[in-house]
Amino acid sequence: MKKIQLKLLIVVLAVLTLPACGGPLFFIPGGRLEGEVETKPVTDWSFVTERFVELETRPADPYSVLVEYIVKDGMLYIDPAEGRRWRDYIRADPQVKIRFGTKVYLRTAVLVGSPGQLEEFSESRYIYRLDPRENE
Repeated sequence: MKKIQLKLLIVVLAVLTLPACGGPLFFIPGGRLEGEVETKPVTDWSFVTERFVELETRPADPYSVLVEYIVKDGMLYIDPAEGRRWRDYIRADPQVKIRFGTKVYLRTAVLVGSPGQLEEFSESRYIYRLDPRENE
């Protein structure tokens, strides 16, 4: 009985502290991405080596997820799957943030391809390039 109570306590504490993470935790969405906002323009993303990027959408009520990305010709791309909540948020407001390590970058998700239109991307997904925001 005590083992069950201890496991329940651990789960409750994990759920209560999750919002303090400042981002997603594996497959569990998070909120606002915290970190040092990088103000220097990035013209070539070839330096990133992580498999995933943390992506924050919906600036008014931040929603963040961990997503795969592609770097092609120095540019950063994502291809959200149909039915993903964060894809709907990007369509409603393309202003996003991304975080690699402790650095946060302010970006605009620009639709650049329809399903099956661009090589190297899934044939069933829309392609977004993550461009600098106007004020960057």
